[in-house]
Amino acid sequence: MTTATAQDPATETTGLTRLRTLARELDNLRQALSLLSWDEQTKMPSPGAGDRAAAKSLLSGIVHDRATSDELRAAIESVEDADPNNVEAARMRRHYEQATCIPNEFVREQSEVVSAANQAWQQARSEDRFELFADHLDRVFELARREAELRGYETEPYDALLDQYEEGMTADVLAGLFSDLRAPSRELLDSLDAPDWSLLQQHYDVDVQRALAPSFAESVGFDLSRGRIDDTTHPFCSGIGIGDTRLTARYIEDWLPGGIFAVIHEAGHGVYGQGVENAALPATINGAAGMGTHESQSRFFENIVGRSLPYWEHHYPRLQAAFPEQLGSVDVTAFHQAINQSGPSLIRVEADELTYNLHVGLRFELERALLAGELAAHDLPEAWNSKMREWVGIEPGSDREGCLQDVHWSFGLIGYFPTYTLGNVYAAQYLQAVRADIPDLDDQLRAGTIEPLRSWFQERIYDHGEVYTGRELLTRATGQDVDATPLVEYLRGRFG
Repeated sequence: MTTATAQDPATETTGLTRLRTLARELDNLRQALSLLSWDEQTKMPSPGAGDRAAAKSLLSGIVHDRATSDELRAAIESVEDADPNNVEAARMRRHYEQATCIPNEFVREQSEVVSAANQAWQQARSEDRFELFADHLDRVFELARREAELRGYETEPYDALLDQYEEGMTADVLAGLFSDLRAPSRELLDSLDAPDWSLLQQHYDVDVQRALAPSFAESVGFDLSRGRIDDTTHPFCSGIGIGDTRLTARYIEDWLPGGIFAVIHEAGHGVYGQGVENAALPATINGAAGMGTHESQSRFFENIVGRSLPYWEHHYPRLQAAFPEQLGSVDVTAFHQAINQSGPSLIRVEADELTYNLHVGLRFELERALLAGELAAHDLPEAWNSKMREWVGIEPGSDREGCLQDVHWSFGLIGYFPTYTLGNVYAAQYLQAVRADIPDLDDQLRAGTIEPLRSWFQERIYDHGEVYTGRELLTRATGQDVDATPLVEYLRGRFG
């Protein structure tokens, strides 16, 4: 991290201290907003939705006022005057400019719209009636188009929104990655025998799965003394504040991987958040490098670690003991083979590694078209089904299994989906570097030891907070720019 060089040490120290204080106060306000959102998704009675939307809208406006204040601008300028290369001032300058281009009234309107949209999505998904959500989705994308214009872009509106999740990334680069992944993924998929998931589709008591969840979160390095796990409709991880990282999961009675790997996936996000916290960075730079990097951690721990044979050679006896009737006579090799089969499936969060990027690719194309006005929200179900046939080779029988399965658009998270595939791409590139530096990784996983791997990521990713972009961190850690080739090689090794 670059620190200021003194023209006037006293002035500079005062300026940087003030900047850090303002950044911490903004973090505190956002913690309250995050807690309201977490509660909305986990504990809040549904009749409270209207008042909660108003509360979140008000607090969002207050956060926006503070993030665009003259006081914050003056603090940034004070540090910049003392040291034009100060990293903390540079990051706060980016956040300030991103915030000042969006009017306060727009922030409040967007907060209200997405709160209503999320409640409508939950009802529509529950009743399998897309029409209950369609008008809300139309408003979400209308606001997204307005936001893109306010933020500005060079090539297309999508880039302006994508930049909020992965700084510097563009739709053109993503389109190239999906193109590089799509053909070999389909080639591998079409070469495989039909999967037999009967072992995983037995009755697995949800309460037993829930009781196992903490041990699986801890198995990849998540510290439960600074976190918790709760139920939700759509799993997520929420970093509320220092010492408070919350995971959520859902458990499916007749599909064992749904709960286990949701927990490990979200724990991977939590490990990243706790790792940045462990770095004890000032509030000016204590964020993540981007959602691509965040997803690289969740996908690395969920798939590269969590679906590996060495991992299960250590942890499988606990699962067998919990489900003796279903798994007692099944050895670890057979279980490992069962969780690593591939076949066309309808639900993204339950998709295997090979088909997962196909699910993301079709969402990327659809939201890009929705944002550009080339696809109307009311026409989404038909377009979704068509893209599923085109990308995955299967068509949903209902909107609940199709265009209503994901929560992201109801929250206005346009441009988020591609970061899942970026995470897979980054993770495969990180794996090559990890293997070079930790040649006995498999032996460590077989022994239930995760700390050397977590420490590798701590040094190369977590300790840097948001000083670098995800792409810059990747290059620093691996010596490579973003490239789909290692992921293709990894998938061929796993499935070919």
